Amino acid sequence: MHPTDERPHPPSGRLHLDQIIHLVVSATQALPVDVRFTYDAADPLAVRMDFTGAADALAPWVFARDLLHAGLHGPSGVGHVRVWPDRHRHGAGSIRILLTGAEGTAELRVPAVPFEKWLTKTFSVVPAGTEQDHLYWDDVVRELLREH
Repeated sequence: MHPTDERPHPPSGRLHLDQIIHLVVSATQALPVDVRFTYDAADPLAVRMDFTGAADALAPWVFARDLLHAGLHGPSGVGHVRVWPDRHRHGAGSIRILLTGAEGTAELRVPAVPFEKWLTKTFSVVPAGTEQDHLYWDDVVRELLREH
């Protein structure tokens, strides 16, 4: 038996943040969008963002937790996802997330203070550098081999 087979599955380590973010549509206009950020210790490297208030079924986005964390403090990411802080003169401001896909580009503004507090809590569930200890490869392989 492989040593990982003997490890118990992690306790429930799921954190949610329901938040209103803004989709930037022009230099002077942004539309509010309801989203839910989810962190699950069973997938310790990722943060999922679901569009909860969308009438149409919008696909969720999955981000690397480290990418989001780095984006709290400076520009982070290349390619399809870029994150950076957008600080106001007298406050925390927002986090900007630029998403690029086949359908085009979207820029999101996420209120910085609640998002940073929530993201920090994810590191109390799975500390930085220990993510590999929380991966259950048997489950990953089983899911990959599962017939659809």
